[in-house]
Amino acid sequence: MSMPVTVCVQELSELINLHLGPDFLEKDPAWQIMDSAISGRGLFATRDIGTREVILREPALLAGPKASQSTNLNTCCVCYCQLEGSEEEIMCPHGCTMPLCKACSSSERHTFECKLFRKWKPKNTTKISRPAIRIVPIIRCLFLNEMQHKLLYALQANADKFFKAEIKSASDCFEEFTQNRDVINYFYRTICAFNTNAFEGKSCVGGHEVLIRALFPLAGLMNHQCTPNANHHFDNGETIVITAARPIKQGEEIVTTYTKLLWSTLARKGFMALTKQFMCCCQRCQDPTENGTYLSALFCRAQGCKGIVIPVQTKTLQPDWRCTTCESVFPHSKMARYQDFALNTINNRINKGSVAEMITFINDMCPRFCPSSNYVLVEAKLNVIWRMSRPTTEEFNEDHLKCKERYKEEIVALLEKLGAGDCTLKKLITEEIL
Repeated sequence: MSMPVTVCVQELSELINLHLGPDFLEKDPAWQIMDSAISGRGLFATRDIGTREVILREPALLAGPKASQSTNLNTCCVCYCQLEGSEEEIMCPHGCTMPLCKACSSSERHTFECKLFRKWKPKNTTKISRPAIRIVPIIRCLFLNEMQHKLLYALQANADKFFKAEIKSASDCFEEFTQNRDVINYFYRTICAFNTNAFEGKSCVGGHEVLIRALFPLAGLMNHQCTPNANHHFDNGETIVITAARPIKQGEEIVTTYTKLLWSTLARKGFMALTKQFMCCCQRCQDPTENGTYLSALFCRAQGCKGIVIPVQTKTLQPDWRCTTCESVFPHSKMARYQDFALNTINNRINKGSVAEMITFINDMCPRFCPSSNYVLVEAKLNVIWRMSRPTTEEFNEDHLKCKERYKEEIVALLEKLGAGDCTLKKLITEEIL
């Protein structure tokens, strides 16, 4: 379900310009907002843009720590600096229970949300509540000015069956959470805008890596393609930078990807259908071989055949699969079980094994049940690269280092086949910017 958007492109552009202000709105921006053939509205290049050129910088309309189950809560909710000490020691001294640094606990920006949390009366004043922290970027919608409020309501907001759960989880953390129906509906609308447009990612603040969830109205207008022409990164906790991954021609739409670049077509489509209510029809999605990368490939199940099978067509989430060698056709249900087996087997090793064990598993065991091009195995190789590139107590011999380099070369070759240009993943692999 999509909540209605009533502003025209011109009015939206005016709101965006006010949002950017003199610090972020360039005199001759490289972008403009137009109706898009992909979906709704999009960003289009006003001139030719070169690879790695900055397309735009934008401040967040709303932002806060991601506070997912896998993240630590030792991050200031305002400036995102790392906090030291026990939960009680890093909580706001005024009793709102948010984790805060000393400077931010008395800042004007925190004052209103601190009063709001205390008005709602946290049930546990000695422990940081993850659902309450996750709702922080949402409740900050209450402190927007009139222009910012209009801009929030000008954004696409898709509602899924889970969008009310976030408010329910947060409300359970307080004795007297608001019962005002208008306020709760405002929260629901904001959550739907987040789910449709927000960016989640890592940002380095004071040498501390933090996961941020932020709503950038302009950057959020970028539509999806599975091999995008633009990258993004956080310059700090609340500023996003969009750069060109490859040359972009004047009039060309500036697009990003809402999924992982090296996922298979069915994995991307399943994720998009679940989270974005959108079925991509880009050139890559229409090619069963995915530009010859065969990221979806599985081994043929026909007796005596050593070929690979790929989806016959890509317009459904449950296609038949055909062998590229013997041309045998298999139902999706059978191949889905086979893919799930590969996914679960490899992920169990990633979560439990050392790097050395992972390398042995990838090189010796995986070729028995999974083609080297399959996206799950590619993800496992990426996992090895990341773990070997970060500080660790594990020791690696020459063979381990050679495997790491080989994995890097294989993945860069896949990115080149996809036409991914100077994408963020390629830079991470080749320059090891972790």
